[in-house]
Amino acid sequence: MNRGVRLLLAVVGGAGGALAIVMAGTVMLMGVLWLYVFGDDSWPRWVDPALDIAIPVVGLLLWAYLGCLIWRRLAGLRQEG
Repeated sequence: MNRGVRLLLAVVGGAGGALAIVMAGTVMLMGVLWLYVFGDDSWPRWVDPALDIAIPVVGLLLWAYLGCLIWRRLAGLRQEG
């Protein structure tokens, strides 16, 4: 497999996987915060800015991690074949 194709698959696959995990994780996190931590009362002011920073950072880290995993898997398959 061409190195450019492997890179494209790793980047796109990592982005898709990270997007799915971040979306599901955000929904779960907000649900837990709403049900068990803050409830229907007004949430503290620090929650929105903290989540606005944390969610994209986690998403980018997951993207890099998943892209690296896909890259290594594809590179390993190339060496074995």
